[in-house]
Amino acid sequence: MRIVGKSQIALPNLLPSAVALHQAAVHQATAMALMRVASSGVRKGVYRFATHEAANRASDEALALAIALNVQRMAKLP
Repeated sequence: MRIVGKSQIALPNLLPSAVALHQAAVHQATAMALMRVASSGVRKGVYRFATHEAANRASDEALALAIALNVQRMAKLP
């Protein structure tokens, strides 16, 4: 692993702060406002991958599918 920069990432806490909960709510509300199709692009099932690269590729393809579905739905709406 390589360390780049000096910024510290906050570690998970058992009790989240009010600021963190507010930021999460804003993030979720923004995503819901932009999303036209309620899908992550990942089909139900159990997935097993031979490599991390294959898992990342499948995740990227699912994300691309979800984006494409949302773009198609937005194109149909006035």
